[in-house]
Amino acid sequence: MSQTPIAQAGMIWFFERQHSKLRYEIRRQTDGQDYELVITRPDGSQDIERYADSLRLIERAQELEHALRAEGWHVPVPQGRTSSRRFPARRAS
Repeated sequence: MSQTPIAQAGMIWFFERQHSKLRYEIRRQTDGQDYELVITRPDGSQDIERYADSLRLIERAQELEHALRAEGWHVPVPQGRTSSRRFPARRAS
């Protein structure tokens, strides 16, 4: 079984708003060394943005996430949980 190197693996973020789902993915271009930010909208349509500069890609992903949250999109909360927080809050010493 071969494993994909971390540098080749992608990351996917999921968002919900009411009954709609949206996701965006950061990945390496399959036919090059650049990066792609792929936004998949609720209707299945996709926008693909290409970046040669990884820092600009990260800035754009942060801008996108901020814009989505401002439009009412949020990270899905697993069933049975009341918060999307993954780790317990730190206790003051």
